[in-house]
Amino acid sequence: MEIRIKNLKLKNFKGIKDLEINFEGQNANIYGRNATGKTTIFDAFKWLFFDKDSNDRKDFNIKTLDENNNAIHYLEHEVQAILSVDGQEMTFKKMLEEKWVKKRGQEQQEFSGHETSYWIDEVPIKKKDYEEKINSIISENLFKLITDPTFFNKMLWKEKRELLISISGSNITDNDILNSNEQFKILQENLQGRTIEDYKKVVQAKIKDLKEEKETIPVRIDELTQTLITEYNVNYDKLEEEKQTFNNQLKTIEAQMTDIQTRAEENIKKANQLAAAKVELNELKFKLETENSNKNSAEEIKLTNEKSVLEAKIRANQEELEERKLKVEQDTKKREELRKKWNEENEKKLEFNENDFKCPTCNREYEAEKAEKIKETFRENFSKHQESEKARINAEGQATNARLEENRSAVERLQNVIAEQEQQTSEIQKKLDELEAQKANQKPLDVTENTEYKEKLAKVEELQQEVDKLTSEDITELRVQKAKINTQIEDINKKLSERDTQEKTKVRIEELKKQEEDISQKIQELEAQQYQIEEFTKTKVELLENTINSNFEVVNFRLFKTQINGGLEECCDTLVNGVPYADVNNAHKILAGLDIINTLSRFYNATAPIFIDNRESINELYKTNAQVISLIVSEDNELRIEVQ
Repeated sequence: MEIRIKNLKLKNFKGIKDLEINFEGQNANIYGRNATGKTTIFDAFKWLFFDKDSNDRKDFNIKTLDENNNAIHYLEHEVQAILSVDGQEMTFKKMLEEKWVKKRGQEQQEFSGHETSYWIDEVPIKKKDYEEKINSIISENLFKLITDPTFFNKMLWKEKRELLISISGSNITDNDILNSNEQFKILQENLQGRTIEDYKKVVQAKIKDLKEEKETIPVRIDELTQTLITEYNVNYDKLEEEKQTFNNQLKTIEAQMTDIQTRAEENIKKANQLAAAKVELNELKFKLETENSNKNSAEEIKLTNEKSVLEAKIRANQEELEERKLKVEQDTKKREELRKKWNEENEKKLEFNENDFKCPTCNREYEAEKAEKIKETFRENFSKHQESEKARINAEGQATNARLEENRSAVERLQNVIAEQEQQTSEIQKKLDELEAQKANQKPLDVTENTEYKEKLAKVEELQQEVDKLTSEDITELRVQKAKINTQIEDINKKLSERDTQEKTKVRIEELKKQEEDISQKIQELEAQQYQIEEFTKTKVELLENTINSNFEVVNFRLFKTQINGGLEECCDTLVNGVPYADVNNAHKILAGLDIINTLSRFYNATAPIFIDNRESINELYKTNAQVISLIVSEDNELRIEVQ
């Protein structure tokens, strides 16, 4: 498709009161000092077709201003262009004018807004049909790409790269690259049907999760380490040996005591019974003390884990609560805005413009019957549009109300859930505090309160009394020695009762250290996969760069940068003779833009007028098949136009 400007007219557009340029589809140079209206011509052309100025701004002033920079009222702001589209002439016209109405009982008219009118080939047309016609000829984005030498390099780098890849015609697939090099074999196996980009996200997410998990392990190890007994080094094997020695001594003493009573068969029997009962009594005492110590430690670990889970749930619910509150606030404001819009739309009244009832060709007023038909059409259109807008606003309001109700319910639910969870956390903390207080003030377990212990102790005492009656020999010294040994065994048993808890804690610490090592190994493996992805990307990008750059003569494109750590950072940088686009002068930027336009025009098989601002900085333009309109700063106080 070839688009050329044959004629362009401006009326009261920005600072230009009346201007007509007969381009006749040819290249043209427009000369003038700064602020004489050169760029205004480009603005007018863009506004006529796309409601924007040359800088792609939609919100800009097109009105003519007075000496105080105030808009001059009651003017018609008009732009008309005759285009040659593949050799066929088409006329486009657009006019903006102010609407002034005089309300009942008032003498002065009031400004009530603006109205824009559209024509194609001198036929009045609605805005929607006008825009659809323009879009059927050329899309706005393609128009900007092939008419403005600077537009491409203003795009986001991802958009530029995507466009370059699409026009490169490259048929290289990811599988082609994966199969081309043995180093990508493992990467290909790991993909499992996913794309490279999706797999890259999977690897990044896994590394992130593993690093977060790894960061928690030293804290957990430190917490467990603090529970270990560090005041002294306890040699439990030595304690076991000492206990065995004391037990042997105890048996010896008890044997001596028994020997004293060997004179009678009853003495021996009672002595054996007494010794066995005492052993059972000591073993029961050791068992009860050990169970009590382990019970407290297990309960504390269980409560701590429950508290951590609840706190995590509270944080998640609080985040959701804040999000829901923000949505409630936004939808509340939205609902008020919709009510205001509905009221404004409902209060709108149809105002007729006397020009609507005149012939656009001869400016003669229509007959009354025809004028009335036109009015009736206007009324029907106005009514349909008004009802449609109100229905649309109502529908949007209903959707907003539904979201608002949902989010309010969610806020109430979350507040209740958080309150309940905080209460549960408080109760658990209270239990932990009680356990901590118990540990601080904990006294040795009083086994004499245990029913089984009482029964065994009573039996021992009963047997002891019977044995004492059987001999008159003095065994006081043996009893003193035995009591001393029993005290020593009790001390050892207390220390041994702590061993299981300490050993379990040490085992858990070693497990966490091993877990930390395993996570580090997994991270290294994933980072190796990341490196493979980067190497794949580098290979692919190099192939793409060569394919893409073969389509251009002045510019080249760099699709990745090598970072300090050796990794790859994806990009899309324009290079002009190896120099980044941002660092070259204005002339080279324009020449680079023309090179890009030529390639895009070939790919899309479309040309449109190219407007080049600051053309005076370029000695010789890059050759192009499109119509070129150069805006050149000169000493001319008024616009001077040369059509080539």
